[in-house]
Amino acid sequence: MDRPKCKVILTSDRTLMSNYGNSLFYGFISTAPRASFISEFVFKAVFNRVPVDEHGRALLAPQGLRRIESAIIKSGLLKREEVVVTTPENIKKFLSEETKVIGISTFDPLGKGPASTTISGPFGIVHEEPFNAYYFRKLVGSEAVQKAKRQGVLIMVGGPGAWQLGYEEMERIGVDVVVEGEGELIFPKLIASILEGTLRTPVRITAGFEDAPKAEDIPPLLGATVGGLVEVSRGCGRGCGFCTPTLRRLRHRPLDVIIEDVRTNAENGQTNVCLHAEDVLRYGTLALVPDHEKVVALFRRVASVPGIKGVGISHAELASIASSPSTVKAVSEILGLERHAWLGFQTGIETGSTSMIERYMCRKPAPFKPVEWRGVVESAFAICDDYNWIPAATLIVNLPGETDKDILQTIDLVESLRDYRSFIVPLLYVPATGNATKPMRFLEDARYYHLELYRVVWRHNLRWMEELANDYSKKNSPAVKFTIRSAIKFVKGYLNRKVEEVLEEALRSKASLYQTPETR
Repeated sequence: MDRPKCKVILTSDRTLMSNYGNSLFYGFISTAPRASFISEFVFKAVFNRVPVDEHGRALLAPQGLRRIESAIIKSGLLKREEVVVTTPENIKKFLSEETKVIGISTFDPLGKGPASTTISGPFGIVHEEPFNAYYFRKLVGSEAVQKAKRQGVLIMVGGPGAWQLGYEEMERIGVDVVVEGEGELIFPKLIASILEGTLRTPVRITAGFEDAPKAEDIPPLLGATVGGLVEVSRGCGRGCGFCTPTLRRLRHRPLDVIIEDVRTNAENGQTNVCLHAEDVLRYGTLALVPDHEKVVALFRRVASVPGIKGVGISHAELASIASSPSTVKAVSEILGLERHAWLGFQTGIETGSTSMIERYMCRKPAPFKPVEWRGVVESAFAICDDYNWIPAATLIVNLPGETDKDILQTIDLVESLRDYRSFIVPLLYVPATGNATKPMRFLEDARYYHLELYRVVWRHNLRWMEELANDYSKKNSPAVKFTIRSAIKFVKGYLNRKVEEVLEEALRSKASLYQTPETR
């Protein structure tokens, strides 16, 4: 049977069109620099391409791309066979004289996100291009995309990384349309304008509150997602002054719709799903304290879907954990967690400084007070350790106005977490809402106490790295398992010695600036 001629082709670059060795959190490897042998070795083993059907349609795709696919079809603008989600390697199979748009979802197209900025690029530990920026550039510059442009096909980019592409970058890279923010309502309107021939380009559109769909209007998945990612809530509501999700109003999707998305993944071969929200524990409520019954109902329903063997989460707030340990315990019991079968999630410590909390994230500790933040973090980590939740926690380095006293308070907090299984990552501050600060290179511009913080964090992670990596890689393929465990041995051996040497030398060189261990 002849393939249908597609009017809209949707895709993502290689770092997103991958199943990450069946372990979603390996995706952060895409922020690493391409320059080193070890990063290339790990990337090639982990970032295997998503499977495609006999025509080249992607059987797995990033969740955001699936939402746009569904939004276009649900709008009635195009038939399902006129919209295709595919991999970069298969774009040419669907390109025809009827193609009008290639839509690209991107997470970090220029490597300007916090993780990429910290590890790679001009400010990072290694001053080389990260994988995500390289593969985005490779996709837009590919023969298939360039052929499409010559045919008059418009190149549209959206997704969490769209903020990085201004008009200058669009012209340089060759992008016609950028949509920043939620695209489910805007994207179909743009497609309609393109089909009518009325859209003038280049154009950059930022979605406002009026362009955000209601929770019940977020379109259902039509296919399986990478990592089995299923959105349960959107937005945050805590109002941190450095974070993009706080700009979105908080909405919770109806439970029955979430279950349908889980079923869609299960029916398409996904045995594990990851529930996505900025704080999964706040599902079902606008309050800053978890609604225990609604969260428990969510996990019970999801875990009972036929074909689903594992349930994970993307994010949870430490304040929610500290305020409702009974909810954490109940979820652990539902999922059958134990010492070596734990639940990993991302969260933000960000700082141990009361003044930084009060200035930039005063609602982050709620329902507790900013002055109680250290106790909130310690309590949450203890609860997580008791019930086998493993935090992958971020710290923000170089917040505007940060002093040595603030850094010392963060060091003190990290040291207090030594005995709790966790992974802590210091990230350079990347402004999201206009707070200006002088750019800082992670190593070269680090002050004395920044280096002390790096050393404390490094030693904390080294304490838990091997156990957590061995646990996390248990269900991976033999090749991925071997790669990850080999990389950990390299880190604990050779790399650890080099890191300690570099930090010690850097600390000695800056020691003359600090006559006493007291803050200035």
